[in-house]
Amino acid sequence: MERKIIPETENRLVILYALRRLGPVTAMQLLQAMAEGDLMNYITMQLSLSDMESQGQITQRAHPLGSLIEMTGEGDFILRSFEKRIPASRRAVIDEHAADWQQRFAAEQMAPAEAFTLPDGRSVIHLRLLDRAATLMDLMLYLPSGQSFPLLAQRWRACVQAVYATVLAHLTADYDPAQPMPDAAQTDAVRQCGLDDWLLTLTDDPAAPGLDLMMSLPEEHLARCSALRWPLVCGEIRRFVLELLENTIPEL
Repeated sequence: MERKIIPETENRLVILYALRRLGPVTAMQLLQAMAEGDLMNYITMQLSLSDMESQGQITQRAHPLGSLIEMTGEGDFILRSFEKRIPASRRAVIDEHAADWQQRFAAEQMAPAEAFTLPDGRSVIHLRLLDRAATLMDLMLYLPSGQSFPLLAQRWRACVQAVYATVLAHLTADYDPAQPMPDAAQTDAVRQCGLDDWLLTLTDDPAAPGLDLMMSLPEEHLARCSALRWPLVCGEIRRFVLELLENTIPEL
């Protein structure tokens, strides 16, 4: 028979155990794991998280999807000391699904997508590809009023790698490392953002943008040559991204 009352301390240990198996996750991702595993409900989880953060067992750090929750050293100590108080059945649920949850949540964190409406009625979709250290690619596409993409986040996760590869291929086609470095005045959209990172900040039309792109490249010469090529390929890039989003079957 299922227990009707579960001690608060056990629920906190379950959360810590899940965080150890999953790594940093958003509150929504953690809730999905708790709900799919029938481990606890939203209210119980939120009350536990609030107390755990105040006691220094978890912490949160900023992320485009929302704050990521991760276990602290204090939380790890608590879990190692009292892990056996978690019923084996609840640990088994997390162990069984951890790999799938981790893969799914990592994909969501790597490729965030959102849509919003401008005051003039146009729609904007904001698509990003991230790694742990930096933003690899950041796209803003401006759409006519009323155009939208249902299940945008799922569509974007399904095609993000193809978009990144295609954008990179368009910008770097015919690149020759032996050619002279382009004049900085011609490529003022390039700036250094780290020891080995050069950031492109590009728009197809400053007066009425249809596509804005930020992209990180590893070499100044490559970045400046890519900036020079941008006016030749920005229209094709925009068409490709929109067509791919339109034709992608979202993964539910």
